[in-house]
Amino acid sequence: MSERNTVWLRPPWGEGEPKEVDATPYVLVPMMNAGWSQCAPPEPEVKEDVHD
Repeated sequence: MSERNTVWLRPPWGEGEPKEVDATPYVLVPMMNAGWSQCAPPEPEVKEDVHD
């Protein structure tokens, strides 16, 4: 069974949300040429458990 390798990319000029993409040259090269850059994955949303 093969594991899917992905990376997180930040859009050019910081406009928009990071995107998780396949870590293959076919996907990465065009995006990086367009100005996308690798970044850390976004922090998971923390939902507080509120009780009355």
